[in-house]
Amino acid sequence: MPRNLALIGCGAVARKFYLPALAKRRAEFGRLWLVDPSDHALSIAASIVPGRQARQLVEVDDEIHLVIVATPNHLHFHLAHEALSRGADVLVEKPFVIWPEEGRRLVDAAAAKSRVIAINQTRRFFPLSLALRRRIREGEFGSLKSIVHQEGTKLIWPFESGAAFARGAQRTGVIMDFGVHVIDFYHYLLQPRWTLLSAIHDGFYGPEGLAEIELQANDALVSIRLSRYHPQGNVARLVFERAELSFNVYDAETYSIRSNSGKVTTLGTARAGTEYCSLGEGLLLNFLAASEKRESAVCDAASSLPVIEILDEIYRRARHYPEKVGSV
Repeated sequence: MPRNLALIGCGAVARKFYLPALAKRRAEFGRLWLVDPSDHALSIAASIVPGRQARQLVEVDDEIHLVIVATPNHLHFHLAHEALSRGADVLVEKPFVIWPEEGRRLVDAAAAKSRVIAINQTRRFFPLSLALRRRIREGEFGSLKSIVHQEGTKLIWPFESGAAFARGAQRTGVIMDFGVHVIDFYHYLLQPRWTLLSAIHDGFYGPEGLAEIELQANDALVSIRLSRYHPQGNVARLVFERAELSFNVYDAETYSIRSNSGKVTTLGTARAGTEYCSLGEGLLLNFLAASEKRESAVCDAASSLPVIEILDEIYRRARHYPEKVGSV
């Protein structure tokens, strides 16, 4: 019997990522509910994939089997918890929570009800991620020595609610935007024990736009620079015992291997032309399969919790940048 699905939050990420995937896979589920307090957002969402409409989840007087939470970050925990209490399997946009204690409560609640709580950590679905994870785990490159990751571009995301920039908004800047993707990517590849060495950012009076973070992944130094102001190098370099890997952080498929002898090999994965929005269908299909116990969620809440914990430590221990860093 087809299962009913509710999409909570019909703003920018829903339009770019979830709604096209839902429209393409409409036959995979039963009744579809679109939930958002904005009539404008609901109207646009319904033009992409028609569905029943509600302003809040509590107004959905129907049995809901599947829930996607694509709201501003500070609403994720309460909506995911409410969905779990109604017996639904849940897919939450990243970061799935802001505070580690909320994450632990969701993991426990999902386990108590034998429900799936999956997270949209998109980079786990990159073909490059799958290829590198396998080769690293097989020990092909030897032990990891260091990582340097620079990522940034001028922020142009078409926010619907503006909640990330509201007065009093917490943990909505570049660290929770790009940083959660970056650290989760390396957590997926390496499964390390994380240790924070240092962090500085410019967001003590609002959402941060520039951050520099140094971590240890087991014994390897990981240096991360993130910016919402101007393009950065946008290249990652991973130095291993027997080779150096490098790739453009916005290329989901291609990477280069430089051996200790100096030979450089550039490789592409089996899937060509991968775009961000196209990953939504794979994410949705994995969520549906996990909810039916046919496969595991590529990113479940438990596997994402260590990332939330190290992000929490970064925010708590970070120092302030010197003044006037907006042009950096």
